[in-house]
Amino acid sequence: MRTAYISDLHGNIHAVESLEKDLREQCIDRVVCLGDILNFGANPKEVLEWVKENCQIILRGEHDTFVSQCEDIFISNPEAIKMADWTYDQITDEDRAFISSLPKDFEFEGVVITHDEPSVPGSMYFITSLKDAKDTFSCYSEKICFYGHTHIPLIFEKSDESIKLIRDLNEYQIKDDKQYLISVGSVGQPRDRDPRLCYVIHDEDKNIIIIRRVDYNYNKAAEEIIKKGLPPVFASAITKKL
Repeated sequence: MRTAYISDLHGNIHAVESLEKDLREQCIDRVVCLGDILNFGANPKEVLEWVKENCQIILRGEHDTFVSQCEDIFISNPEAIKMADWTYDQITDEDRAFISSLPKDFEFEGVVITHDEPSVPGSMYFITSLKDAKDTFSCYSEKICFYGHTHIPLIFEKSDESIKLIRDLNEYQIKDDKQYLISVGSVGQPRDRDPRLCYVIHDEDKNIIIIRRVDYNYNKAAEEIIKKGLPPVFASAITKKL
């Protein structure tokens, strides 16, 4: 079984189209979406429809919650609010009902998944440091927790003695005596100055984690944001490079 964990698509259909091609090439059996399907991108409706049709498990991120207005949530960024208002008008009442029905966390087959913080799903907390990971490991007993929200691929590995952070690799062997906290990166808006879309594959037969970076036409995605008169900050965010 090869499971793909995707997150933070953020209305970027250009990234999603390249993702779909790569999923086929990687012989993926199951796709799990960890949320933030909407906001920031120029094609929210198309991306939402793709997720509905292609993902076997779907979570709700904070921007999905904010756009659909299915639950009170505080976001202070005025550009994000402006984009959320526009995105709201692009989806239907049926779409908003679908989003409101999605869970914020889920457990299956010895794995826990969440958009942000498994101890308080929907808290919008960013787990990016060893201290963050230490606090988070204490709140679940499953071997692996996959999460999104950071827009950066990260692997935290916990042993009886310590926790270590593993970055900048393509493949990692899961060890039987360790516990893991894995950030799957972002499909629609990576924030590690690598503009390629990012997602994670868990090959359960080989017990390995594969971090996929896939090129796509991010300049075209940025141009579409500008052409639709949307905040240019979201166009520049998806084209940042080292």
